Amino acid sequence: MKYKEFLDLMEKIAPTEAYRDIDNSGPQIYSGSQDIDRILVCLEMNMSVLMEAADVNADLILTHHPLIYTPQSVIDYNDLPGRYIHWSINLGMSVYSSHLAFDFAQEGNNAYLAKLLGLVDVEPGSAEKEWIGTLPEPMTFEQACRHVEQALDLPENYIRCVDGGRPEISKVGLCTGAGGGFIEDAVKSGCDLYITGDLKLHEAQYAKASRLCVIDAGHYGTEKIFSENMAEQINAKAKEKGLDIDVIIAKANTNPYTL
Repeated sequence: MKYKEFLDLMEKIAPTEAYRDIDNSGPQIYSGSQDIDRILVCLEMNMSVLMEAADVNADLILTHHPLIYTPQSVIDYNDLPGRYIHWSINLGMSVYSSHLAFDFAQEGNNAYLAKLLGLVDVEPGSAEKEWIGTLPEPMTFEQACRHVEQALDLPENYIRCVDGGRPEISKVGLCTGAGGGFIEDAVKSGCDLYITGDLKLHEAQYAKASRLCVIDAGHYGTEKIFSENMAEQINAKAKEKGLDIDVIIAKANTNPYTL
């Protein structure tokens, strides 16, 4: 696959135009190589990812969280992301990040989480609105908590829960990553349960006072699904176009928390 073909393919999967003013989805580093034969997909960059990319002879690292999130006036090896930029260039690795563009893409992170949860009648969200769907059958809050753990393949007691006192859960709002800002919208939308990560204390207090159940499955917990979903989509799109590409899901651990 040529680099230009890869860029075109990514725009099909997760168009970046709508997010250019608020996010840095898209090319992060271009090594100069015209040929992209092997891609390593991961949630975000760290040294283990870089070393793994070198070990598998990847031409490009595809991350969810941008390597370069804000403009850099100085590239310093002693700082981050400077060290990762240095090593990426030193190893001849191109880097592409698909962040908000993929979060809210038609088959992106939020859509994939809704699918894993088995939600029906799903209403797509956006950077201004949470996704909403309905459980096939009502659940108790405790059952919903276990359901989320299983759907995201999370360890027992990994999630944090706010019990809003609902006798049963049916209508569900969700936003992968740090989606606490949609708490009020979830209440106004009549959701019984809201699923996200990185919930702040005052957001949890508001939810409980509003009788909204909340599951904070963590930023990592709700977005580690990125790699499997993205890899599947790249393979499918490449096959449609007759492009030859090897897509590898990184094994390197990008969860900073110790369980």
